[in-house]
Amino acid sequence: MSELAYLLKQKQGIAAWSDRWQAEAARFADSHRDLLPKRITNAQLYGLGNVVRSARRYADIERFIRHQAEKAERAGRLDVQGYWNDLKDALGNLRSEAQALLKTFPLPAGMDHQEALDALHRELAGFYVQHLIAHSLYWTPAQEESKRRER
Repeated sequence: MSELAYLLKQKQGIAAWSDRWQAEAARFADSHRDLLPKRITNAQLYGLGNVVRSARRYADIERFIRHQAEKAERAGRLDVQGYWNDLKDALGNLRSEAQALLKTFPLPAGMDHQEALDALHRELAGFYVQHLIAHSLYWTPAQEESKRRER
């Protein structure tokens, strides 16, 4: 398979995956809704997004999340630590999704399997985090409160 054909097939596969996993990212955000936006701030969410977009390896993303969990633990904010640990697990589980997706299209000659897997894992994590941030910012307790006042 040529590199161009590989990239096209990969983009199509990732787009389909992203559509399917949007609901999962929304469920994650909803399950931690009580922490938004006061305990998990918009700045932290945007920081996560920036790290995910700029990471050169998946380990960079994991390191950022682990650091956030450690900071929360030191501050005695165990609920926030739980959020970051749950997110680390959710994004870590995407590795198997990346492996399954990678099997659907053969790698071009000369492309390293581990590098391709890490790149795909980062890309899936990026889409998941993008959906997570959008859903987290879309509906916050402050918006809920203003809706109640309007009634």
